[in-house]
Amino acid sequence: MLKTLLLLILTLSFTFIFGANNDSIPNTKEYKNIIRWNITPMVMVGPKSLVLGYERTIGDWQSFSINIGYLEMAPMENEDGSPIEIFDQNTKGGFDISGDYRFYFKKKNKYKAPDGLYWGPYASYIALWQDASVNLIDNDAVVNTIFYNGKFSMLSIGVQLGYQFVIKDRFTIDLILMGPSYTYYDLNLALKYEQNINPDDPFYQNLYKIISETNPVLANFIRKGSIDASGRLNFSYYGFRYGIQFGYRF
Repeated sequence: MLKTLLLLILTLSFTFIFGANNDSIPNTKEYKNIIRWNITPMVMVGPKSLVLGYERTIGDWQSFSINIGYLEMAPMENEDGSPIEIFDQNTKGGFDISGDYRFYFKKKNKYKAPDGLYWGPYASYIALWQDASVNLIDNDAVVNTIFYNGKFSMLSIGVQLGYQFVIKDRFTIDLILMGPSYTYYDLNLALKYEQNINPDDPFYQNLYKIISETNPVLANFIRKGSIDASGRLNFSYYGFRYGIQFGYRF
């Protein structure tokens, strides 16, 4: 919720700062290409995420764009902001790929594409994964090892509304204001214990309590108390797209 609010504040700030002066910025050069940096994944997913994009104008009032990049989830945090390290994260990563086709409003915009208000269909695919393990220690001795594997993906198809500011002909700020979508979610979790466990053992009860405070989904698998606990959840639901991107025209 805090990340969403921060992104909204950034979006509104740029809208007010540059929106007031947009009429004085001419859009006279015929630069048809934009390369850009999408900062949204850094705020919403993790600071190590990097997503870049490209937009190409088609005629005077249309364009298409693509985005692709690397995603990496930030560590979970306590209330004081310190990271929670339960598992040793052996590998983790992800990717983001999306594309859209934009129609710039001819009657609403003073300048031609890619400057001004636009709408258009879009599709996106996001995937995240993580392999991790932890040694369970009781009385200074390793009593078991847990191996965890998690995969998450979402495929979205929707329609977006946005506004792109062109600054001094070369620089752009692209604000995706809203983008409702039909989204398919897929969550796949797997958990393995090196040795069989007794779910009634006080040691595992305490472990469950600790993990449930930080990761309720993972705690649900531990509560099953099986050697191989795995599960998959997939469903379709509505989604939403928004963001802010900085670009350079050429």
